[in-house]
Amino acid sequence: MGTEKRERQKAGRQARIEAEQKAVKRQRGIRRAVTIGIAVIVVVGLSLLITKPWSHSTTTAATSTTTTTAPPSAAQATADAASKAAGCPSSPSTPLPNPQFKAPPMTIDTAKTYTATIKTDLGTIVVALAAKTAPVAVNSFVFLADQKYYNCNTFARVIPQFVNQTGDPTGTTSGSVGYTVQGEVPATANPQYPLGSLAMAKTSASPAGTTSNQFFIVAGPQGESLPPQYALFGQVTSGENVVQAINNDGSQSGIPPTVTHRMLSVTVAVS
Repeated sequence: MGTEKRERQKAGRQARIEAEQKAVKRQRGIRRAVTIGIAVIVVVGLSLLITKPWSHSTTTAATSTTTTTAPPSAAQATADAASKAAGCPSSPSTPLPNPQFKAPPMTIDTAKTYTATIKTDLGTIVVALAAKTAPVAVNSFVFLADQKYYNCNTFARVIPQFVNQTGDPTGTTSGSVGYTVQGEVPATANPQYPLGSLAMAKTSASPAGTTSNQFFIVAGPQGESLPPQYALFGQVTSGENVVQAINNDGSQSGIPPTVTHRMLSVTVAVS
């Protein structure tokens, strides 16, 4: 009986030892699994931080960019001050009256000389109007100038080495005066529109020579190579430097220019 008792005690101790060893192994396995899990989470988390943009930072930056209004440049402030001193609104974005007219009757005398003086915030441009070769376009331009329609209009579309476009009181290049007439396109020549030419703007869908209120001044070789589809009605004779100074403040998109300049007044003298 003593021997059997000792054998049972020995077997019990062995069973307890084996149970404890199994428990230790289970605990080690659990710790190992937890460690591996944590490592995986850390690696995945780091990869997400590296590859995924920070939406919060991006949104904040975008919001601050779109909602913050940049102060006007010194050049724009100077242009606005000159315009305001001439009686124009202090800001070029202020809407101007945009009266609508019917097409004017022919009132110019093609035997006379018509000279337009365009005063801008950068200086004066003098233009010889082509009354003999473009009477319809010149007649419309003179009519609107006499109505002071062009006063304080912005050069709303300015593209370097191309054109300076103006003549729309809305400042959008999409405003109309209420009528169109068929102006005179140039005869085929090279270039059709020499540097400093004045021509009437039109939409791409309008027939060649369509004339309304908007016009442009050719300021570079890209403008000189335009196809003969725009009513050509004048040539700059003085103030070419002003034309170029306005053009230098344009932008590749044209709208808006880097600095928005304005026509302060447009008057026409007859002799």
